[in-house]
Order: sequence, then structure tokens, then C-alpha cells
Amino acid sequence: MDQLLEQLDQNLKELYRKALDADAVLDQLQQQGHAKHQRIFSEELFLTQSNRFMPYLSETAEQIAAMRQTQQFNTATLQRVVQQLQHLHKTLAEFKSVITS
Repeated sequence: MDQLLEQLDQNLKELYRKALDADAVLDQLQQQGHAKHQRIFSEELFLTQSNRFMPYLSETAEQIAAMRQTQQFNTATLQRVVQQLQHLHKTLAEFKSVITS
């Protein structure tokens, strides 16, 4: 369990800086009259609905913290967290490639 939580924490750390940077870019784009989207993820994977990445990352981090606190998790919760992390990694990488090209 500890090793699993450590791997999840490592993913959060990797995503944290990327999400901050992406949100800063989105802030700049919005100030220029762009980035008028209502939310980043349209599927039901996240309860959060935001036009920035950090609220999605926070939701995922809260779920990991709850697993750590109770030292229990079910397979469905773990699958959801892993899917959220995968979507965050993928979407942030795609965002970065669009912005830098």
C-alpha cells in the first residue's frame, strides 16, 4: 500500500508544476481574449468542472489523501484515480505541444 501511495504522490508532484505552468498560459490567453472554454475535461471522470488544470489535480490529490488517511481503498477508487492521473498527464502534454509549436 505504501509503495502504491508513493507512486501516486510522485505522479502528483510531476503534474503540479505542469498544471501551474499550463494555468499561467491559460490566464495569459484569456487576457488576450482567447481561452473562452468552460471546462477542460468534458467526460464524467472528474466531479470538478473548471477551465484550469489545478482544480482537477486538487480533486485527484484529495482522493489520494483520503486513501492514505483510511489506509483502505477499493479497486474502483484506485482505477478512477489512475485514470484521472493518466488524463491529466496526456492533456497537459498535448497542451504543451500545441503551445510550443
